[in-house]
Amino acid sequence: MKRLMLSDTERRTLRDMGIFHPHPRVRMRAQGILRLSQGLTLQETADEFSVHLNSVEQWRQRWNKLGLTGLYEGRHTGRPRKWAPQQQQALGELAHSEGGTIAALLRHLKQRHDHVSISDGTAARYLKEMKFSYKRYRYSLKKTQPGGVRARRQDHRGSGPARP
Repeated sequence: MKRLMLSDTERRTLRDMGIFHPHPRVRMRAQGILRLSQGLTLQETADEFSVHLNSVEQWRQRWNKLGLTGLYEGRHTGRPRKWAPQQQQALGELAHSEGGTIAALLRHLKQRHDHVSISDGTAARYLKEMKFSYKRYRYSLKKTQPGGVRARRQDHRGSGPARP
């Protein structure tokens, strides 16, 4: 295989990117391209960076085709949503009309409609995207005394007349 030829400017840029770039995978690719230009084979470079041989070949091909922009990653879309926008809208309408906890909303939707089950966290994310907000209800032992009577705050300023 033919050695990868780089100009001095490219070599300097790759060296800087390999040290200072904020994304570790871009740093690794920049260092890998440098190592290929120094005469290492694809397999030696793959072994040095503990990646598969095909990854190093892709780095090289993207470098030849796109230059510096080839070092960056494409978009990672992730897993598709479980619920369609109509199902999410039904959750939003139910939350607006009835309120309640997320678990109660999901139970209600499951009884009424044929929805794929989702976690409470996913439902919370859907509601947050629709600009819903909720507060977690929590008991506070600080506000009550042992008998369940609310503690009153004592005024420590004295018992004189109130001042304006």
